[in-house]
Amino acid sequence: MTHQERNNLVAIINSLLVTGFFATRIFQMYQQGAFEGPDGLAIWAQTVLWIIPASIIGSIVLTILFNIFYAIATNNSKPSFVVDERDKMLSNRSMITTMIVVSAGFILSLVALAFGWPSFVVLNMILLSFAVGDLIGSLVKLVMYRWGA
Repeated sequence: MTHQERNNLVAIINSLLVTGFFATRIFQMYQQGAFEGPDGLAIWAQTVLWIIPASIIGSIVLTILFNIFYAIATNNSKPSFVVDERDKMLSNRSMITTMIVVSAGFILSLVALAFGWPSFVVLNMILLSFAVGDLIGSLVKLVMYRWGA
């Protein structure tokens, strides 16, 4: 498994953990009525804003731990950090896939807003489109690495 594949796998794991935690937290807060009233969207935004740095820190910690455990398990302490043309091509394909999913989710959110859906739901749809886009882009990249695309 190359260094890029390991980092991509960590990104997938981190994305699943953060999205799962955030969805659970938002659902619990919604059931408790935290988003009702005039400050509901501000509370939602505050929750999202602390999830972003937590995700970044989690990604860094998971990447370091995963690479340490991988080096111990494989007895290979010197990974190759060389990025070649194929790595750049796979990154570009992955980014295009991510942008397509995010754009489609954003447009669907705008349509939902135009048809009168609550802004709370639309904001969650936008956030979910970012999370799903990132996850699908990472999965596409991992599949392309594993199947030699």
